Amino acid sequence: MIAPPVLIGVDVVEVDRISRAVAYSGPAYARHVIAPGEHPLHEDPDLATAASVAIKECLVKALGGRPPGFSWHDFTALGDVPVAGADWTRGLLDDAVPEVAGTVDVALTDFCAYAVGGASLAAARTRFPDGAAGVAGAARWGWRGNLIVALAILTTFPEGAL
Repeated sequence: MIAPPVLIGVDVVEVDRISRAVAYSGPAYARHVIAPGEHPLHEDPDLATAASVAIKECLVKALGGRPPGFSWHDFTALGDVPVAGADWTRGLLDDAVPEVAGTVDVALTDFCAYAVGGASLAAARTRFPDGAAGVAGAARWGWRGNLIVALAILTTFPEGAL
């Protein structure tokens, strides 16, 4: 089996910065970033929102930036489920974690799969060599003190794999 190409992004977010944004705008900020029905990334709402920002920023970096028409809801957290048609992506993330975690001194212990849609899906399809029937994401993240560090991958999957 030939592994499909991947796009990778890394991001670091200060939890306090996101907490201040949530305090300033109330639940509107969290709703702006986290889609209804998205899998919660943590039971603490500020930490969950900060993790979501960090991971979605990783996914944006993997895309090469925010495409026209971008929405934070283009990326939807699915939880700890296999990424469609690409079980190896979790292994690839696991292989990359020690270097990233060692560099920033944060253990990337949590995992989440992501559905990709909207303008981000269209942009991702153009980034892959032969286009893509579908695009899925996966991320590992963790926190220490006031920092959340996230590592994310976008990959393709064949038509009908979801």
